[in-house]
Amino acid sequence: MRCVRVVLAKKGRAKYTSHLDMQRCMMRAVRRADIDLWYTEGFNPHPYVTFALPLPLGVESEGEPVDIRLEGDISNTEVKRKLNPVLPEGIEVVRVENAVNKPGDIAFAKYSIVIYGFDGAKEKILSALASGNLPAEKTGKSGRHKVTKQVNIAEMMGDYTVSENGEFVEIDIVLAAGSTKNASPFLLLEALSAVTGESIEYKNITRKGILLANLEKF
Repeated sequence: MRCVRVVLAKKGRAKYTSHLDMQRCMMRAVRRADIDLWYTEGFNPHPYVTFALPLPLGVESEGEPVDIRLEGDISNTEVKRKLNPVLPEGIEVVRVENAVNKPGDIAFAKYSIVIYGFDGAKEKILSALASGNLPAEKTGKSGRHKVTKQVNIAEMMGDYTVSENGEFVEIDIVLAAGSTKNASPFLLLEALSAVTGESIEYKNITRKGILLANLEKF
């Protein structure tokens, strides 16, 4: 048995596929590709297929890591060759590699957020990002109950750039994505709307990569 990391691109209409449906999709694809998965032992054996960092609904991605455990001596190249023909439109294996880091090692994610422009958009967004104060309400769980707490997205940001492209503004930004601190691009846009006083609407959001604490690729 060995663990490999299948890295998927998710584009177009596929971005509306939920995490649960992505899990089902991956299981079906592996079966159709006739790839021999490793199964757990015990009363209810099941295959090991794990998405390292589930993607928010409506977000595209250039590389979603999925760890699977295999039996036999199939090569990483062969796994990619077998999987791509059986995956639905918009989902593609970009590479297969040996799994080195664990999902718990994830600390950040890099996003490209394209929004519709407005008067003074670039300057207002840059000012808000640099302010150090981007309050937002984040929903979580405390036991069985849902709770809402106030967070400062500015404390969960890394490097960022803001550029204009015709009628659109693109925000490239690194956001916390670890188990203790994490911020979604939607929460960032909510905070930016509140601080700038503008109703910010996005055209597209793409997760460009997942990073370790030292900002190296996961």
